[in-house]
Amino acid sequence: MKWQFAAATGCCPDRPVVATIDAFYDAGITAVELGTPPGHFDPWSHEEVRAVRTRLRQLAIKPVSIHAPFGGLLDLTDPNPHHRNAAIGAVLSAATAVRELGGSRVVVHLSDVPREGQDVYARLGHAVEALNVLARALLQMSVLLAVETPLPHLIGGNPAEFMTVIQRLLLPVGVCLDTSHTTLGDHWDEFVQLAGPRLIHVHANDHRGHSDDHLPPGEGIIDWRRVRSTLEHVDFTGWIVLEVACPEGAMAPYFMNAISRTRQLFGE
Repeated sequence: MKWQFAAATGCCPDRPVVATIDAFYDAGITAVELGTPPGHFDPWSHEEVRAVRTRLRQLAIKPVSIHAPFGGLLDLTDPNPHHRNAAIGAVLSAATAVRELGGSRVVVHLSDVPREGQDVYARLGHAVEALNVLARALLQMSVLLAVETPLPHLIGGNPAEFMTVIQRLLLPVGVCLDTSHTTLGDHWDEFVQLAGPRLIHVHANDHRGHSDDHLPPGEGIIDWRRVRSTLEHVDFTGWIVLEVACPEGAMAPYFMNAISRTRQLFGE
C-alpha cells in the first residue's frame, strides 16, 4: 500500500510559517498542512498568503491542507450565535487561503471545551448547523471540510457524541482521525468504524498515556502496528500528517528523524 505523508507547520506556533517550511524542506518533507496559530501564519493576511505560496512553489512543497483557527471564541459549538459566526468566518478565511495556496482541505475542531457541566448535545447540535453551512459554502470553493476527532474529555470526544455530528451532516464532509486523541480514550477502532468512507485525513503523533504529548510516532505507547493494519483494512488513501511538537533545538534533523520513523512504522 502506498502511503502519503505530510507534516503540520502549526506544531511550531512560535516560529514563522516560512521558517518552518524551510526546515521541513531541509528535512526532506515534500507536503505540508498549514497551521494558523497567532504569530505563525495569518490566513486573513493576503501578504502572508502570497509569501507562503511563493515559498512553497520555490521549494516544490505541496500544500495539502490547512488547520482552521480555533480556541477561545472560535468554537463551532458555542451557544452564542455571534461566536459561532466568528468561528465559521475563520474557517472560510482558512479555506480561501488554502485554495489560493493550491490545497483543497480544511481541518476543523468542533470545540476545545471540556464536556463537564455543559449541555453537550445542544452544543453538538450547534456544531451540526455550522458544519452544514460550511459544507455548502466550501462545496462552491472546491475545498473539502475535515472534522478532527477531539480529545476524549472535550465535547464530541467520545464516539457516541462524534457520531451524532457525523450522521447529521448533509453534504460531503471528511473526518480527520487524530491518533493521540482517539487512543488516549482507547477509542481508535470505534472512531475508524464510525468515520467509514468519510475518513480522509490522519494526524499522526504519539503520547505516553496521560496527555496529548505530540511526540513523534514510535516515542510513546501507541501500537502503530494496530494503527497501520486498521488503516490498511479500510483501504485508507488520504494523507497521514505528522503533527508533533516543535523541538527546542535544530528543527531539520528532528523532523527528518520523525518523518523517517513514521514511514518505517507504516512499512515504507
